[in-house]
Amino acid sequence: MAKVVVLGAGISGHTAAAFLKKKLGKNHEVVVVSPSEYYQWIPSNIWVGVGKMSIDQVRFKLKPVYDRWKIIFKQAKAVSIHPQGDAQSKAFVKIEYTSKDKLGTTEIVDYDYLVNATGPKLNFEATEGLGPKFYSHSVCSCDHATESWKALQVCMQRMKNGEKQRFLIGT
Repeated sequence: MAKVVVLGAGISGHTAAAFLKKKLGKNHEVVVVSPSEYYQWIPSNIWVGVGKMSIDQVRFKLKPVYDRWKIIFKQAKAVSIHPQGDAQSKAFVKIEYTSKDKLGTTEIVDYDYLVNATGPKLNFEATEGLGPKFYSHSVCSCDHATESWKALQVCMQRMKNGEKQRFLIGT
């Protein structure tokens, strides 16, 4: 029996886990590690950002789906990868739980095969003044998209009141 650990449950990780379990069957274990309890369809965040969809229309909870598919789900972030293992364990990933019930607890998760699908790191700091904390808005996450919608509503109200607004949209 092989054990496959998938880091990340975004478009790549979720798809990889689903196909691995389907192809490998019940004799093999698939474990997904993701810091969020939700899968979110990131391309639809733009609709949240302009008020056409709610967050819950672009995301769903992972655990019920993985339970149905017989995939083990750990709501945690990977803090280190050890492909050579150590004296006590074969190859493993050290994880730190992000779920409320286990917050901060660490665990060693061993594996036979590892899929690293953690996705990109948002790097707003690379451009001075860029990002939700400064002078721009983002739809890169559900939280960012929600804040963008709130800011857009303020701008639309200003325009209704006769104030001119200038928008710069980048991708």
